[in-house]
Amino acid sequence: MRTYWSGGVLLLILSHGMSAAQTTIPDLPKSFRFCVATAAHQIEGHQNETNYNSDWWKWEQTGHTKNGDTSEIATDSWNHVDEDIRNMVALGVDTYRFSVEWAKIEPSPHVFDEAMLDRYVSLIDRLKQNNIESMVTLYHFTLPVWVSDQGGWEWDGIADAFDEFTRKVATRIGPKVTLWITLNEPITIISAGYISNIFPPAKNNIKEIGLPMANMVRAHACAYHTLHEVLDSNVFKPKVGIAHHLRVFNPLRRLNPFDHYLSRKFDEVSNWAIPDALITGVLKFSVPALTKANYFIPEAIGTQDFFGLNYYSRDLISLSFRHNPPIVRSVPTEAAVSDLNWEIYPQGMGELLERIHDYYPDLPIWITENGLADQTDEKRMPFIEAHLNEIADQIKVGVPVEGYCHWTLNDNFEWAEGYTAHFGFYRLEPSTLKRIARPSVEAFSKLVNAVKQKK
Repeated sequence: MRTYWSGGVLLLILSHGMSAAQTTIPDLPKSFRFCVATAAHQIEGHQNETNYNSDWWKWEQTGHTKNGDTSEIATDSWNHVDEDIRNMVALGVDTYRFSVEWAKIEPSPHVFDEAMLDRYVSLIDRLKQNNIESMVTLYHFTLPVWVSDQGGWEWDGIADAFDEFTRKVATRIGPKVTLWITLNEPITIISAGYISNIFPPAKNNIKEIGLPMANMVRAHACAYHTLHEVLDSNVFKPKVGIAHHLRVFNPLRRLNPFDHYLSRKFDEVSNWAIPDALITGVLKFSVPALTKANYFIPEAIGTQDFFGLNYYSRDLISLSFRHNPPIVRSVPTEAAVSDLNWEIYPQGMGELLERIHDYYPDLPIWITENGLADQTDEKRMPFIEAHLNEIADQIKVGVPVEGYCHWTLNDNFEWAEGYTAHFGFYRLEPSTLKRIARPSVEAFSKLVNAVKQKK
């Protein structure tokens, strides 16, 4: 049994018995949208800029990433915009999901960098010129230092601060963007930053996760209402959601009641507590002896125009008092896995889509992230095809999935993994940062074209 501790960062991977030689064209509708996803901190870098004002930059300086890697160069995306857009065109995508960096836009309280906002406006315009729509994420794992110094997601002023930032961004770039994600994977911040300590703020306190989760819901609600207030018109109305990281949780030992109980609790807290709060206005959960929360957030009711799903893998859950907390997440011994030892489990995509539609039947769905670490590129296309086939099957029975974002365009700075995890369609030449197409680029392009050209 392969066993690992993980806070739940991006997780992914392939299916039983699949080989790279197999190629299928998923039976998706012509209207289905294809996308690649990135995050500012992972691609932009800091070279030629004076901004080192994020909590993650500070975190990287203290040896918390593999090989001591830092995001200083990343993919140097600002100096490779035209090349990256050409590569998106080659892939055939019609949507680009990217984030705007709060720490660069508002480096100190109430002080906004207009030149940085201009860069994002220029990016959106250049994408539009190439028939690529923008999906903008407002928060993707990084906080300005001035926010983290006041307590980050535990600060009672963070929702108002995030709202002010959102209003500024909406005013400057909003009329050019229809699809908005307020928060990327709030549960990942909780699990990686408050339990497993691989992200800042490394609080290692599962008992106190309720407050930062509640403040994330409050911040999302503020941003949702502000985006609609600023941007709604008779001819234009943005669609706003969260990119939720959902996983399949199964008991390791099928006949063990403790494993069953813990897997249900993982599902309840990790997968559904925040999405349910956006329907009911109540963030509530309880895991006896470990954690609980009960917050009434009425402003969050109905603040989701679509459901964003980041799906990568599943976990087998078991009880073990040799660990603290006494929970182990495992991968089956014979499972196909990614380079990060994440199980490749595409059927989980179908299972979760079915549940999302069952729980929230009025919400359209976007796959806002899906991909795997695969340096050899041998598993990437079988992985993508298997997940798209699961999506196609769900669409056929009425689940309203509108599009699919692959993580990611280029190999980049993968947080605690540094540059050791290779998720990109394009690999980077370390010395030149030249983008080099992997074989999956041509295969994915052919898949997209085949879907778009259906009769």
